[in-house]
Amino acid sequence: MRFISTFGAVLLPLSALVGAIELNPDDEASLKSVTRAYAHGLMSHYKNNATDLPKEEIGIFPKPHFWWAAGAAWGGMIEYTQCTGDESHVKTLTEALVANYGPNNDVVLPWRKDQEGNDDQAFWLLALMSALEYQFPDPKQAPASYLEVAEKGFRSIVDRWDESSCGGGLKWQIYPDSAAGYNYKNSISNGAVFALGARLARYTGNQDYADWSVKIYDWMKKVKFIGDEFQVFDGADDRNDCAEEKKDKTEWSYNNAMMLQGSAFMYDFTNGDGAWKDRTSGFLDRSGIFFKPDDNSVDIMYEPACETGTKGRVCNIDQQSFKAYLSRMMAKCAIMAPFTKEKVTKYLRTSAVAAAKSCSGGQDGITCGSKWYTGSWDGTFGVGQQLSALEVTQALLMIKQNVLPSKGGDSKPKPSSTPTPTPTPEASSTPAASSASSSEASSNAPASDAPASETPSATDAPSTPDSTGAPSTPSSIGAPSVPDASSAPVPVNPNSPSNGTATAKPDGQYGEALPTGGACTCTPTSTTTIYLPPTAPTAVPVVPPPSPPFTTGRPVTPPTNSTKPLPEEFTGAAVKMTGVSMLGGAIVVAFMAALL
Repeated sequence: MRFISTFGAVLLPLSALVGAIELNPDDEASLKSVTRAYAHGLMSHYKNNATDLPKEEIGIFPKPHFWWAAGAAWGGMIEYTQCTGDESHVKTLTEALVANYGPNNDVVLPWRKDQEGNDDQAFWLLALMSALEYQFPDPKQAPASYLEVAEKGFRSIVDRWDESSCGGGLKWQIYPDSAAGYNYKNSISNGAVFALGARLARYTGNQDYADWSVKIYDWMKKVKFIGDEFQVFDGADDRNDCAEEKKDKTEWSYNNAMMLQGSAFMYDFTNGDGAWKDRTSGFLDRSGIFFKPDDNSVDIMYEPACETGTKGRVCNIDQQSFKAYLSRMMAKCAIMAPFTKEKVTKYLRTSAVAAAKSCSGGQDGITCGSKWYTGSWDGTFGVGQQLSALEVTQALLMIKQNVLPSKGGDSKPKPSSTPTPTPTPEASSTPAASSASSSEASSNAPASDAPASETPSATDAPSTPDSTGAPSTPSSIGAPSVPDASSAPVPVNPNSPSNGTATAKPDGQYGEALPTGGACTCTPTSTTTIYLPPTAPTAVPVVPPPSPPFTTGRPVTPPTNSTKPLPEEFTGAAVKMTGVSMLGGAIVVAFMAALL
């Protein structure tokens, strides 16, 4: 049995040989070529742009994907257009964005009530920020500009800032009948809006957006969603006032990604303020936990909470895409905070090469899988897998091109000319900079040195403006917007607790109920990976640039649908076998046949 097991491990990488993507991570032409292939593979999953489709269905991926996943993907595709100059998807992307503005042009969609939380809305708004920063064409005859929608959307979210529990913060879900998440305050909702505020501040120059980012950061630190070593924990039940013992301390890569990009944008906005530099460095250092699945796979990105199966979880359809956002935000970090460039590039370079080896499945031979550290395709496919491979590769391209996101009034995005922003003498006197320094005396201070006020209790009063200078509700941003009569009502600053009924969110993100009085498990302990159906998707034909060519071979027959997890992979020799010739593979197969 030992011989058979070992021999099977040697055969495992052969799927990567028959049809794989060749990537030279140091060559811009190769990066563009491979990125183009990934983008075509991603767009092959998109079907909701037919001419006779109802407007409400335009711009989303087919079920079982949730609404937020499309907004997240379009942000990556907008940046793909900027990086590669490939404008073939511009019309599709602009139609998708406009179709999801909502009746009030704030990305609040009554017909998505069962799927829209604060984090979901924020992902779409971040895509609009990419459209602004990379001067994606504003669609003609649209009811509002990208900037108008981004600003109204931001206002609609911060109007929901909730002082009734945990001293503030944003709930995960918007509507009280979403019981599985309405009583949960989490890092992704608050972190995504923190990042959105930082990007709006830089783009518009409006200090109020930066003040909101500072306010959110300080609150996350106070309730210990951000740990002393820059861990970003998932969240807590607000019915227990976000008590420490009820906290979900899972670390997901996309939570780290949001805090990393927001801190880097704040670093740039404050002209290199030291506190934001320390935070950017801290979150980047902490991101190292997402880059070592085992001792043989150093610097390869993975999702430790669910990808290896060692923690009792299997990554669900949402979590398959998380590596995409960490890749994207790390690239932004390297550009906005150049002192991080070397470390970011090291992580992304190794990960992009590993991702290319995983993109060796399906009938086209270049369908991407989930587990990059195995050295071959793992038998899974989907929007998340394709987007993650796209983003980690184009992240290298973004860093190589070093194009700064534009600000309002810029003629076009431009390459960065200064290696590191120089702090201005006035930086520490701005509200953003001064509050950046006040929320913690030292970013790396031990827990015992934390002020007593940072430990919330059930008797804490709602927060009031503090020494940070961040207003409780910035006046020009936080003013409630007047909803359109046709829009479904959105709760604003609810002051009464939910009745605690343990009912699952209809068609919810994870479809699980919250035990009454217990800790909310935002992230499930058991989820299902989406496996390839009998016929894998056929990629759109790709005509890559001359260097380097894609290698293709005989089609790989994908496995049938299954809810069983894949067997444990052999992670040692697999990485080193991608250079074996097809003849060598045939010899191995022939040898096996002779043994049988």
